[in-house]
Amino acid sequence: MSGVFYFIVSLLVLALMIFIHELGHYTAGRILGFKILDFSIGFGPALFQFKKKDINYALRAIPLGGACRFYGEEDEPIDAVSFNSQKPLKRLIVIFAGPLMNFVLAYVLAVVMLLCYGDQKVDKYANGDYAIVINAVSEDSPAERAGLMEGDIIISVGGNDISGEPHEYEDKIEIVSKSIDEAPAEGVALIVLRDGVQKEIFVSDIFNEKADKNLVGITMGAYRRFVRRGFFSAFGGGFELMGDIVKSTFTAIANGFKNGFNQGDVSGVVGTVVITMKMASMGFYNLLFVMIIISMSLGIMNLLPILPLDGGHLLFDFIELVFGKPVPRKLQSILSVIGIFLLIVLMIYATVSDIRGLFNGMFNW
Repeated sequence: MSGVFYFIVSLLVLALMIFIHELGHYTAGRILGFKILDFSIGFGPALFQFKKKDINYALRAIPLGGACRFYGEEDEPIDAVSFNSQKPLKRLIVIFAGPLMNFVLAYVLAVVMLLCYGDQKVDKYANGDYAIVINAVSEDSPAERAGLMEGDIIISVGGNDISGEPHEYEDKIEIVSKSIDEAPAEGVALIVLRDGVQKEIFVSDIFNEKADKNLVGITMGAYRRFVRRGFFSAFGGGFELMGDIVKSTFTAIANGFKNGFNQGDVSGVVGTVVITMKMASMGFYNLLFVMIIISMSLGIMNLLPILPLDGGHLLFDFIELVFGKPVPRKLQSILSVIGIFLLIVLMIYATVSDIRGLFNGMFNW
């Protein structure tokens, strides 16, 4: 399929994440009796809009944002129905409902992924190293003519055993590549493991005159297989997967502050779109996985205690709930301006990093 198709898919994925987030605010607000002025997906000019029960619903041109706007949410309490006149506990529920819906969506997607596909298991050699597998065999290549198949686990190449001595994954790939490079033009012998049975296969006529080197016509990687979860196991596994993502996220952030952030460590909208396109092109499993990560990331980011993010509002509403009076609106406005400035700086940094990554081939697919 074309890049345009995957680009559209990536935009729809981001729009879905934002829609679910805003739907959380909207649903909680409707249930608790808040007055809602506007519910929109995207920003920019409206492509389609209508009004129902004094709420303006809109689908806007650029599907990279959204809003659920409440009456009086940015002002001092105006009257009994304005947002800031509501009890702090009710405001906490409405605000938290947005990130919560992102976590709920991530959980549902995780359960679906585990039920349909399962966990990815990485097979290893007897010594504990990652097994090297043939991921693809080029058409009409020496490897195909010799009978090598996708899924064959490589044991040795040209007499060089890679299954016994401990080596890093990259070193094993290097050993295989070097063994092929140094083999005579007549061919090279491979021992592979197929369905639990070792087979010795001689790949002949491997010298490629156009490339001026030996080529057998295979691509390699770590051997991965899916093990599907049972019904009840998948429901528990969804929480496990989400926990692993949260742990990995905060570990990466901590390492970034400790050792410095490298290009690609922080992705903005551009990087997220390109990565989603790449994962979509690799199949539905990979698309589901990246959707889980994006949904979790959106929920986590919005819980950061910085105004104007949800987490900032949660912090100040919690303070009001505990101490019985709100933090002065003037102070909140000042902190919002500072927070918006910091978010803009972060957005610019991430976008510049993404664009550099595009030019440097970081997102090539």
